[in-house]
Amino acid sequence: MERREQRRKNRPKDYLERHIFPTLLPGMEEMLRIAKKTERRKRFDPLDFLTQYLYQKNPRFADRGDIVLWDIPFVREILKRKPRPPLPLSATWTEDEAATVIQAHYRGYLVRMQPDIQEFRQWSKGVRQEQEAALIIQRNWKRFLRSKSPPKESNM
Repeated sequence: MERREQRRKNRPKDYLERHIFPTLLPGMEEMLRIAKKTERRKRFDPLDFLTQYLYQKNPRFADRGDIVLWDIPFVREILKRKPRPPLPLSATWTEDEAATVIQAHYRGYLVRMQPDIQEFRQWSKGVRQEQEAALIIQRNWKRFLRSKSPPKESNM
């Protein structure tokens, strides 16, 4: 009977219920509460949140109270080896800023689609091509002249 009781205590399910869930489940509830409050366009990383939460609330270490994710030693090591790319602007803008950018791009599109603007853009493209062609011809002509000029004699 005693052996059966010992095996029951060592089952993974019992270990999870005794040691893991009392810390993990409140962390997941807190994560969901914060995720609901977070602005829709802002980036919320639930794994970052849970990492910080579990590190702070580990019952074995009471002195980890207000440490932030980026100051956790193993997180620092991981970020040294593999830094994260910067967030895209769309994840850092407010809804008003995003709306302003979208409106500006749409207005620019409407202007560029006007027939007189299209004609001007085609004309300026032709001018740029002519200028580039002139530069290429001048560069090649100078190179040709240098190859035809006699080498300079040096006094020894």
